[in-house]
Amino acid sequence: MDIEDIKKNNRHTKFFEFTKHSPLLYVASEYNLLLVSYHSLNVITNYELMNKFMEESGQKGLVIFDVPKDSDTLTLKEWPNLKGIFFDDAEESLFEQGFKAIEKGEFWFPRSITDGWMRQLLENEQQSTLRSSNLTRKEIKVLNLLYSGLECSAIADNLFISEATVRVHLHKIYQKIEVKNKNQARLWCKKNLNKINN
Repeated sequence: MDIEDIKKNNRHTKFFEFTKHSPLLYVASEYNLLLVSYHSLNVITNYELMNKFMEESGQKGLVIFDVPKDSDTLTLKEWPNLKGIFFDDAEESLFEQGFKAIEKGEFWFPRSITDGWMRQLLENEQQSTLRSSNLTRKEIKVLNLLYSGLECSAIADNLFISEATVRVHLHKIYQKIEVKNKNQARLWCKKNLNKINN
């Protein structure tokens, strides 16, 4: 899709009263929001550049508009500082209502989108709980020590076992929690260890 197609597909841009930065980005200056059409997201692929642009130009948040109701919206939540989403059939009054809510510190997401996000979150939570429930007490101790920043030799000293035994425990743990190395295991611990320890 080229820039002219994007302009044609963005039916909402005709009634927005905001400063235009490019055919892909708009600023709702009254609300200090950056607006991006869903149809241009595949053109703007770098989250970091988007975040940097928002910081440098002082926008409080990102709004994605003209989102087709039948599109895959699960990945939209990954865009930096996302505050609102509007479907392609949204009326002008809904935009104004949403912008005012965002200005008050609220989010503005359609129910069907938040429902999909919540289902994904709960599914991930359940999978994580299932993986962690297979850990032995010793493996949980090893994970706690690993998460605290200790290396294999220090973990071995702490548990009065050999380093080789620690490596065997770590290998089994990595398989059970589906990670490949210590850094990934520590990230997993950050999200899940408090559930296991309770």
